[in-house]
Formats: sequence, C-alpha cells, structure tokens
Amino acid sequence: MNTSEVKRTLGSPFFDVLWPLILDENVCRIETKPDEFFVPRQPFNRLDWHIYLSQVGFPFYMPPHELRCCKGAQREEIENEDAENALNQEVEERTASNQVDFLRHGSRDIRPIDEVVNKLRMEQERRQKLAYDFANRRYPWTMQTPSHELGFTITEELQKCFKGPMELDILRAIHDHDCKLMIIDLGTDVDIKDCQRWIKFRPYIQLLALPRTPRMERSLQVLNVFHTYLVEESADNSWHDEVQYSLRTAFVHAQKNQLLKSCGEPFVFVFSRFRGICTCDTYKIIRRA
Repeated sequence: MNTSEVKRTLGSPFFDVLWPLILDENVCRIETKPDEFFVPRQPFNRLDWHIYLSQVGFPFYMPPHELRCCKGAQREEIENEDAENALNQEVEERTASNQVDFLRHGSRDIRPIDEVVNKLRMEQERRQKLAYDFANRRYPWTMQTPSHELGFTITEELQKCFKGPMELDILRAIHDHDCKLMIIDLGTDVDIKDCQRWIKFRPYIQLLALPRTPRMERSLQVLNVFHTYLVEESADNSWHDEVQYSLRTAFVHAQKNQLLKSCGEPFVFVFSRFRGICTCDTYKIIRRA
C-alpha cells in the first residue's frame, strides 16, 4: 500500500481534549464595545471653525465656551464683541444701501412723468416762498407770526364768547377797521378782576394797559397778556386832562415799542367816562390824520 493512499483524520479526542486547550492559550476576541461619543485624541483649537460648523452643517452644535477668571480678559471679550457687532451693523447698512437699486423692479415703481414734474414744481415754489418770506420778514425767522397779524372772521361761535357790555361792538370795530392795538386806560379804582375780561381779545389784538399804581402794574405783568406802562395820576388835574395825557403817553409808548406800524394806523382806546368809577365803560376808534 502506498503512503499517499494512507488517509489520516482527526478524531474526536483532538476536538474534545486538545482543541480547547489551544483556544485557551491563544485568546482572540473580535467583539468590540461601541462608544456613544467620539472623543478625539488631539483637541480642536480652531474656535472660529466651531461657529462655522454650528451654522452650516450642525444646527444643534454647541460652540465651546472659554472660562476666564481675570476681569481684564472678560472686559477684552466684551470690547471685541462690541467691535464685531458694530462691524456687522456697518456691513449690513452698506449692503442694504447697495441693494436699494435692485429691490425696485416692475411697473409699480415707475412714476408717471407728470407726477415727477408736479413734485419738482411744488418744491421749487416752496423754496421760492421760503426765500421771499425770509427776505421780507417782519419778525425773527425762528418766531411764529402772531395771531393778531393773521386776521379773523366773526362767526356765531365767536360771538357767543363776547357777551359782556360793548365787547361784541369792540370786536366788530377791530375787524372792520383792522385795528392792531387796544389801549386801556385804568383808573385808580380799577382792580385786576375787571381787567380779566380783556384777556379774550388778546388773540385778535395787542393790549396796552395804563395802570396808575405799581401794584396794579405788577399784577398785570403776572398775567403775561398785557403790555404795561405806568402813568402817574394827579388829583389836581381834571378828568379831561387825565384822559388826554393817558392817550398821548400811550401813543408815544406804542410807537417807541413798535406796537403800531405807522402813526396813521387805527387803534382802540378804552376808558371811563367818569373819574373814580371801577370799570371802563366806553371806547373810541382813533386814527391820527
């Protein structure tokens, strides 16, 4: 029998006795335990790439925060953050201004030529009016034109406000004669309560009161409505002399303080017909010829 024809096989004693010993001597484990989180061996120091990863590919990515105990370092971080925010805001403003021309498109943003011409004409007329008003101004440029210079119309509602004696007649005389000044001659017995009824005329005319005592003058100045000019009264003078003196003095004072534009401008003169009574009961429209 040839040796090649001899067939050798491993019997059961090899697998039952010898093979377990071989496996115990040669330990080889192929099972691996999967890690829940990947921990790199080398730290990733590029902090700017963390922000890029969180913005681009990883929306729930939390960028690392660097803890510092030094107040100077914290202050430096705040300054750097403010500088970065200012730079980003400047970039956004420039980008927005550059995109204005590209945002408007379509026929809705094309204005008709007649509207453009009308707008340019209105702007030109407004500039011409402002230039004319500035060159021919009678009051300071920053001051509003007084209400008594604008004129007024006597309406039914306005008439209801002037119910006192001769008040409505005076208002109509102011309107008809275009008076800009009312001179009120106050006697020594006239008190501040009697003067309060003239306050309602202030939106339509300037008021110049002629008190006889310093106390009355101070009371009128507190109201901040009347122009005042103190006039001394003499008991030796007659009623006619006192009225003439008050009228002449008030007229000179009004011209000196530019309460009257010209010497021929009409004004209202309110006075008392009797000396020593506590009210002004009559008026006259006076124009110097």
